[in-house]
Amino acid sequence: MDNHITAILISGILAISIFLFSNILKDRLLTMPMVFLILGIVCFSMPLDLPFIDPENSRLDRKILEYLSEFIIIISLSAIGIKIDRKPGWKSWQVGIYLLGIAMPLTIIILAVLGHYMLGLGMGTAILLGSVLSPTDPVLASNVQVDPPNSGDGHKVRFALTLEAGLNDGLAFPFVYLAIIAERDGLNSETLLSWLSYEFLYKIAAGIVMGYLLGKILAKGFFKITDKIGNDKKSEISEGIFLIGATLLTYGLTEVISGYGFLAVFVAAVTARQRRNDHPLYYKVYNAIDHVEQTILYVFLFIFGGLAATNGLEGLSWKHLSIAILLIFIIRPLVGMFSFINSKMPMYEKLTISFFGIRGIGTIYYLAFAHNALNDFSKIDDIWHIATCCIIISIVVHGIAAKIIMPKIENETQ
Repeated sequence: MDNHITAILISGILAISIFLFSNILKDRLLTMPMVFLILGIVCFSMPLDLPFIDPENSRLDRKILEYLSEFIIIISLSAIGIKIDRKPGWKSWQVGIYLLGIAMPLTIIILAVLGHYMLGLGMGTAILLGSVLSPTDPVLASNVQVDPPNSGDGHKVRFALTLEAGLNDGLAFPFVYLAIIAERDGLNSETLLSWLSYEFLYKIAAGIVMGYLLGKILAKGFFKITDKIGNDKKSEISEGIFLIGATLLTYGLTEVISGYGFLAVFVAAVTARQRRNDHPLYYKVYNAIDHVEQTILYVFLFIFGGLAATNGLEGLSWKHLSIAILLIFIIRPLVGMFSFINSKMPMYEKLTISFFGIRGIGTIYYLAFAHNALNDFSKIDDIWHIATCCIIISIVVHGIAAKIIMPKIENETQ
């Protein structure tokens, strides 16, 4: 059978599977990400002459993974920003400050130290290990996030995990650049000052400012157009397309001025949401963009399953697996709890937020980005092995746990 016919058949199977499993798995412990990960592993393990996925050695494969994961994250960050009903504020968003200001930097440091002493990683690669695995994932974490727009603030646990996933992808980027600089130029007073002023301060500020300005402008334009057209001619498709276009425009313009596009997209969506924030159109727009995000996600997970089946776990050692297990079950829960040391939240809420440090598409993006930016990262294969392990463990463990724990958490407050 020709390769393109095989690809067409598999695409058809995937599309039908998305439709079937989205209805079948609603009340099951098995989740959609698990299903498509397994499908990828099974299909790529069969004698179907499917491509050998090798991001460790193939620049083309890395580019495909980088661009596909980048697009999914952009769309996901926009969807997250749109569905947050709670207005931004220091007090109302304080839970996110704990996670971003304490938990994420501590995770980077601990993982870098583990990478250095357990795997013998150099400074640049050790920092990269911490950077790519420190942010939680905005895509795979959808089952622990708040409900669609106009559903209320949601449970504090869901809000905290939603806010963390929305913000930390953009804020992890400076540390990825720090790893690249450390590997390429070494760290000294000059390179550190350059990194702090440009990669950290300027790019974060540019992302926030661009997101705020474009969110204001695009939201105003959106409602001006929809009000003029009237209800008779509105459609979910056209509104969803506007949001996708606005999201890509925000990301692209911010990147043009060297700001962090991920951060800008999230800030723009949150800013836009404050304009007529109880309008029913927000639900329709979110619903449309969510369908796009989920479809691309399952295709990506199928490909990721293929990566795991063909090459991703080859050369895996007990050290790689140990670091992945330590991150999921020990490091993230402990640093999460430590970050809430001054919080008055109930203990069960702190424990739940700390446990759900979901890893996923963001990790693959940052790793592929860094590897493409600097092809000769020393021992970067070790990070690919750990990342693949972490994501597989997270999909299974956090996926099942979310279906068991989240309903119980919400019942505690009812």
